[in-house]
Amino acid sequence: MTTVYFVRHAESPKTDLDERKRGLTDAGQIAAARVARFLTNEKIDFFYSSPYERSLLTIEGAARSLGQAIRIDENLRECVFSGQNQTMPQTDVYPLVRQMFADHAFSRDSSESFQSCQRRGVQALTSILQNHPGKRIVIGTHGLIMTAIFHHFDTKYDFDFL
Repeated sequence: MTTVYFVRHAESPKTDLDERKRGLTDAGQIAAARVARFLTNEKIDFFYSSPYERSLLTIEGAARSLGQAIRIDENLRECVFSGQNQTMPQTDVYPLVRQMFADHAFSRDSSESFQSCQRRGVQALTSILQNHPGKRIVIGTHGLIMTAIFHHFDTKYDFDFL
């Protein structure tokens, strides 16, 4: 049996305009330490992560304590909400995401649709599973893409779950 632990990144400040470089808040660092303590006892075989800093930082303590490298998979990155890949305020993100759940083909301003984000995420997961059957795998990722992957398998994972 293959076991996959999806780890949504810990709290990240919205002060950095570059989505890829946002780190963790103090609370996020504390949460990442709890994640590390939990995962260290789970006998993880492989670690994968989005290339975004906040995802890497959330799982790196566990990977380090187990002497494992983190494999970066660009396809585990968050859905692109703006063409410039810049941080958007929560007040703008959630109405956009709600519309994306209502219309899976919807996108705006060179952003990614729910449908394309989901396809990318499911392909990444499928590849990981095919390469590591019977292993214990951590996937460090983000809220929307994680929910989109889950939604592919069971539609109960929806906007309210996110």
